[in-house]
Amino acid sequence: MEGCVFCNFKDKEVVVYEDSLCFAAISLNPINKYHIMVIPKEHYENFVDLPDGLASHIFLIAKKLSLAVRKACNPVAIHHISDDDIQKKGYNLVAHYKFHIIPRFESDKVKMEWDRYDLSLEERTKIANEIKKYLI
Repeated sequence: MEGCVFCNFKDKEVVVYEDSLCFAAISLNPINKYHIMVIPKEHYENFVDLPDGLASHIFLIAKKLSLAVRKACNPVAIHHISDDDIQKKGYNLVAHYKFHIIPRFESDKVKMEWDRYDLSLEERTKIANEIKKYLI
């Protein structure tokens, strides 16, 4: 896609993996030095847009890369995340799907804190039923 930095990726020296379907590179604006993104070569904006075979392939490559990152930098944890910016609120800086592999260290500058809900079984059942009616 014209104008997409990932469809027209130029920084080949930061690519750590590449095949015919995807590539993985060190992030330009990383959470830390070992933050990798796995990016499909074909332009897709959201996770749900990926063909099943490509989604599976990206996860298998991410698994292989995650193991390499563990060995390279010995993190305390690794986050495996992606964002679908459904309402275009700025969760994605580039509107091209990518899967992030982010090793975590005690000295990270970015903290992810989870405010959790205390839902009853009745509330969880209601939510489960809402989701089930949309499964294809």
